[in-house]
Amino acid sequence: MAVWIGGNGALSGRADTIPSQSAAILYAQRLPNEGRQVRVGVAGEPPSVIVTAGEPSGIIVEYWQELAQEMMLSYELVAYSTVETSLAALDKGEVDLAIGSISITSDRIAKYDFTQPISQGDLTVLRPSEPPTLWRTFQPFLGWTFLSSVGGIFLSFFVVGNLLWWTEHKDNEQFPKTYREGIREGIWCATTTFTTVGYGDRVPITPLGRTIAAVWMILSLVIVTSLTAGIATTLAVAFSNQPSQRLSQPHELAGVRIAVVDGGAAAERWAQFYQARVSVTESLEAAIDLLAFQQVDGVVSTRLSLEYYLHQHPKVPYQVASFSLGSQPYGIALPLNSPLTRELNHYILQLPSQISMQRIRQTWFQSLEEASDNSSEDHNGSQ
Repeated sequence: MAVWIGGNGALSGRADTIPSQSAAILYAQRLPNEGRQVRVGVAGEPPSVIVTAGEPSGIIVEYWQELAQEMMLSYELVAYSTVETSLAALDKGEVDLAIGSISITSDRIAKYDFTQPISQGDLTVLRPSEPPTLWRTFQPFLGWTFLSSVGGIFLSFFVVGNLLWWTEHKDNEQFPKTYREGIREGIWCATTTFTTVGYGDRVPITPLGRTIAAVWMILSLVIVTSLTAGIATTLAVAFSNQPSQRLSQPHELAGVRIAVVDGGAAAERWAQFYQARVSVTESLEAAIDLLAFQQVDGVVSTRLSLEYYLHQHPKVPYQVASFSLGSQPYGIALPLNSPLTRELNHYILQLPSQISMQRIRQTWFQSLEEASDNSSEDHNGSQ
């Protein structure tokens, strides 16, 4: 566990620009209400919370600094490895409140006071984005849609072939009288009619046979029009060079191995709602390690955390799904009936405080994009 005394100024959004410890203490000494110093537990996933050399930073930490400055609070930041350990410290009275990636759930509300949500986390899935394997290439052809379409066509050939043979074999020499040889010619006639080839070597001559053939011609046009688009889509998916689109919809999580981070109660519950097989890990990095070793098929977390991870690791073969499983609100946790809860809510609900959170988030991601661009330029220059 690492401790950092804080109380002045906002962080710029970079770990290397954290104010010095002495400057933070000097500011705390100048506060008009010096006796109001609180111990703040900090834990969570980047970029909400980032701990570098024992010093916390991140979006939530920076927001807290501005909030504490507005409330004229001096404080001491205490970094914990997980949200659960920070809440355990809150239970024991080691800290006065806890900030970070602390989701507000019904179970936690029964044990702690929570402020109004300070941010909202959109839950989604981190999934592999590798080129399709040979199995994945042919897998679309084994799907129910494709197989039922092809099976329906062959069943139609068999039924129409039987009808043609039954109406023609007595008066038409083109259709043998024995069923085995005759049904073969009937199916051949049905197939050539369906494909509009019409070789003419097998042609019905009876009125009923021609009526069946005419109806089959019309039905063939309808069937071809209906099935062509679906089969063409299957072929395009199978032979395209696009990345695998597994887990492209929430319902595809059923039975899939999913990792979530301990303390992300909403993520675990949403994964269970979609009937995924859930593994709980201590951190996002541990969850992604399971994905790397193919022990899970995806990781459920907030879009913010997953996109930040991809910003920091641009070469990993993963992508963030476009869909959303749900959302989870994040707040500041305090002991039940804490006198600070009402005061914190007063400042959090003010419009300047909400604007401040939005500005901090934009600053962080603008810094990330600039760092990513600079990294790409350096890489191209080295080539």
